[in-house]
Amino acid sequence: MPDHGSRHRSQHQSSTQRSAYEVLGVPFDADEAALKAAWRKAARRTHPDHGGDPAEFRAVSDAWQLVSTPEARRAYDRSFASASVRGAPTASHRGPASGSAASNPFTTGPTSTAGSSGVRSETRRPRQRWSPTSGPSSQRNGASSPAVTYHPSLSEDGPLDAERSSQQIHGAPRKRGILPAGARLVREARTIRVLQNQVLNALPAARLITGLSLSAGRVSSGAIDHVVLCGDRLAVVGSLQVPDGVYRWDGAELWKGDRPVSPPSLAPAMVALQRAFPECTVGGFVLVLASEDNPHAPIIELDRTRSLETDAAFLTDPPANALQLGRDLKMFLGTGSQAHTVDRRVLARLLGAMY
Repeated sequence: MPDHGSRHRSQHQSSTQRSAYEVLGVPFDADEAALKAAWRKAARRTHPDHGGDPAEFRAVSDAWQLVSTPEARRAYDRSFASASVRGAPTASHRGPASGSAASNPFTTGPTSTAGSSGVRSETRRPRQRWSPTSGPSSQRNGASSPAVTYHPSLSEDGPLDAERSSQQIHGAPRKRGILPAGARLVREARTIRVLQNQVLNALPAARLITGLSLSAGRVSSGAIDHVVLCGDRLAVVGSLQVPDGVYRWDGAELWKGDRPVSPPSLAPAMVALQRAFPECTVGGFVLVLASEDNPHAPIIELDRTRSLETDAAFLTDPPANALQLGRDLKMFLGTGSQAHTVDRRVLARLLGAMY
């Protein structure tokens, strides 16, 4: 008769001793369907709401994030193989890479403001360090981050099934209307990668929704590229791609020399979301992408000299490159009072607004 206790102890080993495939219980060459089926089974088995172990559920969630998409799996397999050749720990064994968002978490601290629009946005303060334990919950003094909680609990009937509630990324870049959209689709795909690497990996309760549009009364959001939900905070994320170089932000526009670059307007989306979700605090962020996938580029110098009587006044933080955007978003989302909670009701309504 198999020793179920021994098997459970083996499964309960720290994820730092196992590869993502071992955590999910599949061979290295498992196909996509088998991988997803294994993740679902492991998530159900280990979920705390179903009597599972929180540490093991976190290990399963982390493992799935490493291999959940073909792109992520290829990157993980490359790092896995490379580390094995060097005799070093594999990607799932080691901690956050040097320079990653989790290991270099400088961010901007938010303070809440409310304008005539009714948007409870956040204004800029001197930059602070952020870590998974810097939120207002009791996870301080070196304690590890708590497991994700769900409201309502996954064991209760809710507006969203357990699988979609547990999924961190919803939606994908897709065409809108009849006009060509190749550049936009590429930019949105790059933005999703940045948000996954810089934000979602550090905030397990964060949920990214791509491509939605909603109306609140007479206010229409227009097409919203990305929204990140974390607890009772909603971040609207727009993006633009610019040539490499050094830029100056004057409070309304980016400047490269004497040439201005206007950021996308997030004001309609922020106002509509705030009216539709009054229980949430809404923030606005703009990711500035350079031609190469360098998180440090472009360089953006802050020289706020212009009056903020434009849509840019709605932004929680100035437009930023990938690394700085990750810091700003983690501070905004991760310091909320419910940063470790997934509100399934809000998430379901957001998913219902996807186009």
